[in-house]
Amino acid sequence: MRYPIFGIGQQGKSSNVTAQRRVNLYVDVQPQEDKTQISLHPTPGLTLFTDLGDAGPVRGLYSVGDTMYAVWGDSFYSIDAAGTATDRGTLNTANGRVDMVDNHAGVIGIQDGTNGYFYTIASATFAVVTDAQHIDTAESLAYHDGYFIYPRPGTGQFFISTADATDVADMMSATDFATAEKSPDDLVRVFTANTEILLCGEKSLEFFSNTGAADFPYARVTGGVIELGLAAINAISRFGQSSTMLLANNAVQGEVQVIRIDGFQYTTVSNPEIDTIFNTYTTNNATAFSYIKEGHTFFQLSFPADKKSWLYDGTTNLWSELTYAATGARHRAELGTDYQNKMYVGDYQNGKIYKLTSGNYTDNSVPIIREVVGRHIFDEGYVQISRLWADMEQGVGLNAGQGVDPQLILQVSKDGGHSWGVEKPSSIGKIGEYTKRCIWRRLGRGYDWLFRLRTSDPVKTVFIGAYVDTSG
Repeated sequence: MRYPIFGIGQQGKSSNVTAQRRVNLYVDVQPQEDKTQISLHPTPGLTLFTDLGDAGPVRGLYSVGDTMYAVWGDSFYSIDAAGTATDRGTLNTANGRVDMVDNHAGVIGIQDGTNGYFYTIASATFAVVTDAQHIDTAESLAYHDGYFIYPRPGTGQFFISTADATDVADMMSATDFATAEKSPDDLVRVFTANTEILLCGEKSLEFFSNTGAADFPYARVTGGVIELGLAAINAISRFGQSSTMLLANNAVQGEVQVIRIDGFQYTTVSNPEIDTIFNTYTTNNATAFSYIKEGHTFFQLSFPADKKSWLYDGTTNLWSELTYAATGARHRAELGTDYQNKMYVGDYQNGKIYKLTSGNYTDNSVPIIREVVGRHIFDEGYVQISRLWADMEQGVGLNAGQGVDPQLILQVSKDGGHSWGVEKPSSIGKIGEYTKRCIWRRLGRGYDWLFRLRTSDPVKTVFIGAYVDTSG
């Protein structure tokens, strides 16, 4: 009998139950069945855009109009479309994440947890905020309806600037603040969510809107409370046109989960298997960003302490793993910005900024390892596998170098994934070899079969399907 081994499952709480994995691949579901309804496609590669230096990571990225802005070390840069970086100012810190927003009128606000800064685009002026009422220690800021908004660390309070503030010496009042009071928790950050601001506490999420009141314009939205907190200050991102995605802390249950907020309601998008994995990680320094590629809306979530990265696909509601090079370490991208309708990301180890590029099958010339583990094939007695056939997009070889004759590597487990056999290569096809087939024959007998398929060649890797022929 013939059995398909690809599915849309996820590695489970026990690999004996489900061991399915997708690494640097995402699932595409066809609206109507042709050859197949489910195929696996390569995640975007990293194309170098500019290199600010090696001594530390990109701390912040932001874009306004035709210019990108970046913080690396203690320098604030403007970067043009050719990747030319110009140093525009000096911060008082050289480490840690930096948050940036703009007021839609040519002023960028910057926070590094020690000071605030304003950059005026028209005059190319960079200045430290000197107003004594400014919340210098804020690690995030938002902009909404003419106001810069800052949380006071260690409290539930948030402060607003004066309307349309541009003066670094006079931009705030000590009395212009309110408190997120639904839960007695400290604010983690403030975040602009469509027409409201989202106050992200350790245990609660509260929506505030601009009521136009003369004394203080912001008030909590009726019914705008979610009894979940933000697990990490940078683990939140706008998602698509109107949603917000974040790693949420469930203080009642003592675990984290990933949620999607639409309006004032949320949906949990991490399944029990993913939750089990994430709750083995250190989550308080998780980072996230979102982007759209090839009709799919992605949320990329990394856990630096555990060197793990994951990709959620909002189009299919499925998760995949992301890795870098043969080490299996987390993906190099830690933060991103939408610049000229393309996604650009900053490296967590150095000052390189990349464009996320479909059709680039390397990470800045480093091969990307793509891997899939299929379903269990099992019986109470022996199962004999006479053939495995991997249906691929064939004939994708390169003209020269690695990938001239790209190889698909098979490893077999006969004990449910506890051990794996030797690597068995098969050619995907040189240029023009469109009838090439990846076939392995006479694989033997076993009780509980798993199959791992992997390639590291920098070519277009599309899995259309994989099948085994069995006899019991």
